[in-house]
Amino acid sequence: MRIRATAVAATGALALSAFAVPAARAVGGEGDTRITKVVVGGDNLVPVGTSAVTFDVSVTATDDSGIKGADAFELHGPGNGHASTGKPVCTQADATTSTCTASVTIDPKADHLTNANAGTWYVDARVDGQDGGYQDKENAGFFYLQRATRITTADATPEPVRKGDTVTAAATITRVDWETLKYEAYRSPDVSFGFRRKGGSAYAPLPRGSVRADSQGRVKATAIASLDGYFRFSFKGASTSARSAGGGDFVDVRGATATDTTAAAKGAPHGLDVTFQDTRLSGGNITVGTTTAKKTAFSFTLRHGADVDIHAPDFVVGLELYRGGSLDEAVALLDAARPTCVDSPSEPTTLATCTATLTADPAELRNDLAGVWETGIYAIDLNGQDPDDPEDPGRIGLAKRDSAKDFPLYRFTKLTADAAPEPVKKGGTITVTGRITRASWDDGKYHGFSSRVLAVLEYRKKTESSYTRLKSAGGVADGGHVTTTTPATYDGYYRLTYPHSWITPDVVSPGDYVDVQ
Repeated sequence: MRIRATAVAATGALALSAFAVPAARAVGGEGDTRITKVVVGGDNLVPVGTSAVTFDVSVTATDDSGIKGADAFELHGPGNGHASTGKPVCTQADATTSTCTASVTIDPKADHLTNANAGTWYVDARVDGQDGGYQDKENAGFFYLQRATRITTADATPEPVRKGDTVTAAATITRVDWETLKYEAYRSPDVSFGFRRKGGSAYAPLPRGSVRADSQGRVKATAIASLDGYFRFSFKGASTSARSAGGGDFVDVRGATATDTTAAAKGAPHGLDVTFQDTRLSGGNITVGTTTAKKTAFSFTLRHGADVDIHAPDFVVGLELYRGGSLDEAVALLDAARPTCVDSPSEPTTLATCTATLTADPAELRNDLAGVWETGIYAIDLNGQDPDDPEDPGRIGLAKRDSAKDFPLYRFTKLTADAAPEPVKKGGTITVTGRITRASWDDGKYHGFSSRVLAVLEYRKKTESSYTRLKSAGGVADGGHVTTTTPATYDGYYRLTYPHSWITPDVVSPGDYVDVQ
């Protein structure tokens, strides 16, 4: 695949540069330069249809001396997809922090996109400080390159309809095929059916309103006619497919009374006097291997009005990890078990501490799900209604918080170290070899992998308890192999360490003892 790259010049113009597969480089850093944030396309979602799309890549970094500049950002993704931006332009936020931005244009026709290129892409970035420090970070951020989808305007019948009768709505969802540059029928896993009352501004999901498209992309759903308004279908998106919404079709409901019109304000859930704070994850990350499901404890505080009974049987609290613009627009979800909330001893009528357990089963994960996830929390007060089929959604109270905290989901990683020869004469050369392997959720095995991220060799004297850094052990070669050498000085232990990335945790090998004679 070939992608054209453009940079945002100081004048605001775009300059075209030639595409090239990025050369391998040593990833690491010196000094206190740190990349703190990467944003692609505004929300890390890049939908592409049949026409060219231009989007920004922005990298924020800090250094005590200030940020001098950044190299072209490298993007890489599925299907051997690679691209480089032009030279970024850095905008100073304060004396220590700047955001460096460049743009990339993707043209599915000129760049010969294939459907295999859709999915999770990563950003490699290098940023330089004014004092000579730098950070060169592999997988500094990620985004979703998505195939655009379309949903036709719903056709809701009959029209007009008597109040209490059934309305049937139908539509078709299609998804772009980058290889034919046409929109083809899309058998979507989950299309939502929604309603907006006449005079209202937002659509609310209807009970049992989630339907599946057939092999021709056709969707159909029914609802009971109660108020004048619009029916439509929407798709929340997936990692490879963009979200979309069809147009609404108006239905005139005959026999509605003035009382019904007043009740129309109840067509969507109302705000609930509940807020969430202090979200925590035991251990700070979730690391999952190939065989055993990992259970992780979450906690958060729930503050509520004195008139809100959080212990009522129809009051529901939930916690989910998600990827996407928000909990409602998630392209992937991991559900925790229903949280348990305990009243605070100091404020029992308005404050509670809630805990929940999330189980991440490798059998249900894919490799492209590794990386950073956002935490979403919500509370629902059903007010005595059937949770599967509420008669009046307007009586439902709803509170939610997007991006309550972000946490990494890591693929478990192993690292070995073997120091030889043993014993060795003082002043001789010790060769340390190791291998790094990472869990694959796709096939349930561990595989070695190459990386430009530098491993580190550490040493501990026989009489000491802590390790010290000796040197960089270099990048990781094909198959996950690491090799480095060091002079023999004292009896002691040698080990290798490897720093974390977006998908790999910090990993440390066991120490290997060498007798120096």
